[in-house]
Amino acid sequence: MRKAWLPLPFLLLAALPVLADGAPEQAAVAKAPLPAHARLKQQLRAHGAEIARLQQEVTAQEWHSREASDHLHRQDREIARLQRQLEALSGRQQAAAKGH
Repeated sequence: MRKAWLPLPFLLLAALPVLADGAPEQAAVAKAPLPAHARLKQQLRAHGAEIARLQQEVTAQEWHSREASDHLHRQDREIARLQRQLEALSGRQQAAAKGH
């Protein structure tokens, strides 16, 4: 029985060069997708950063737009208040002119 296992290590040693022969090509093929994969990850990070920056810009523009809208509403209310005051003064002046 022992003698039956004896040739096995020799067969493995003899097969190693054949098995290892494709190793450089296999390693090159295995490494080829890594740079492309790394490039894709880098591009995704860059696009993600650009999206985040654009979202911040949109948020800032929306804030400025809301501020401008609020300011215009305040001005409209002030104009309406001043118009009411002017109408009240005009009404008093007309009443005073009729009373004379």
